[in-house]
Amino acid sequence: MEEIPLKDLDSRLQKQIDNARKAIDKNPSYAVDILSNICSRHPACLELRKILRQAQERANKGKSKGLGGLLAKVTNIPFSMGNDSKVKKDPKKAMETAEQMLRSNTDNVAAHKMLGAAAEALELFSTAAFAYESIRKIDPKNSENIKSLMSVYISTGQCEEAIRVGDAAYRANPADDEIQALIKKASVEQTMEKGRWEEDKSFRDKLKDESESQKLEQAGRAKTGESGLRSLIEDAKKSVAEAPDNMNYYREIASNYRKLGEYDNALEWVQKARQLEAGRADVNLERMVGTLQREKMQRAISEVEGRLEANPEDSEAQAELDKLRIEERNFRLKQSEDLVQRYPNEYSYRFELGELYFEDGEIDKAIKELQMAQRSPKVRIAALILLGKAYLQKGFHDLAAEQLTTAKNEIPGMNDQKKDVLYELGTAYQNQGDMDKAMVEFKTLYGADISYRDVAQKIDDFYSNN
Repeated sequence: MEEIPLKDLDSRLQKQIDNARKAIDKNPSYAVDILSNICSRHPACLELRKILRQAQERANKGKSKGLGGLLAKVTNIPFSMGNDSKVKKDPKKAMETAEQMLRSNTDNVAAHKMLGAAAEALELFSTAAFAYESIRKIDPKNSENIKSLMSVYISTGQCEEAIRVGDAAYRANPADDEIQALIKKASVEQTMEKGRWEEDKSFRDKLKDESESQKLEQAGRAKTGESGLRSLIEDAKKSVAEAPDNMNYYREIASNYRKLGEYDNALEWVQKARQLEAGRADVNLERMVGTLQREKMQRAISEVEGRLEANPEDSEAQAELDKLRIEERNFRLKQSEDLVQRYPNEYSYRFELGELYFEDGEIDKAIKELQMAQRSPKVRIAALILLGKAYLQKGFHDLAAEQLTTAKNEIPGMNDQKKDVLYELGTAYQNQGDMDKAMVEFKTLYGADISYRDVAQKIDDFYSNN
């Protein structure tokens, strides 16, 4: 299926779309009805889908999304098998289902993921990029989504964008070999596009190693679907037989099994890599074991959540879900504590542990870890922010203001992280009774985003009482 511009739609439909666009501010629900109907008939029109999203966001503005919306934003939950089967069976229908889910909550990560996967299945790569870009705004730390976004950017020739997104993700998680591989692939594609290769020689001739050329070409042609991944796995297994000490092949096999959701197979190959001389001391492989085990547990949680969503009265499913969540939480905590004990000077591990302690209400333990975590440039700002929140929980408002002020000064521009800091800093001053300082922060936030949490209400209350 090819993506089509808005101007290529029937003129009568274009008129309906124009009328719906004009109605977005005054009657967004009406606009959503009209645009949804047209979008279901013309799923390849990305311009139309973008207008629909604006209408959905406007219709939902100010509404509480409740527990369902909160759960929809949970990070790093793998794509559920139920949604995956919908995409494979009927990708066009899956796109409609995704839009129905987004109608009530435009922050629904699972819905955007379904939309992106279905669009990829239909080779609507620009639409897929739009879906994955939406997830990145909602959940910027979702590394699996970053990889999906980079892949479709490469597919659409936006290699510079793929590199930009990948560089930021790689700085945040330098242990992720898949992101590094995608950056390299985008760089190669970009080089070819700019004509840096001589026209009279093929790409194959430009590589020093003929076998490496074949593998890279195959990887470039391979789709992200199941058959393509399994083909790459089999090729990598043959390479292992030829070069059993090359860890890159083990990583590739584990990575592709992970993409298939076959976590036991992925774990098996990571463990094989760790048995190699070079793998015994590889901290990244050690972390990968924990990551795969967590994702396996999160997949199980996601599947039970799907059963419970279909039948909310299923008490057995609820009990199973509660048990799985406790097990997953305990596993994450134990893993973090073990990593901190073994690598006490790896301060990013201390941040992860401090974050878990904070979520569990172990504030004193969290403060201890977060104070040390600031030494890591990679997590310094996040540690400052969470430390400020921990001090607020303790009622140490002056200490909280000190940490949050430092964080504010180190964040350039205005982004979601800066907004969070401004709100928490204003709250710290407010709790001290210093409303003049509090309003400086709240007004700055109000000027940047009037809809952020309850900042508009705080401004209104302040002026009403003065």
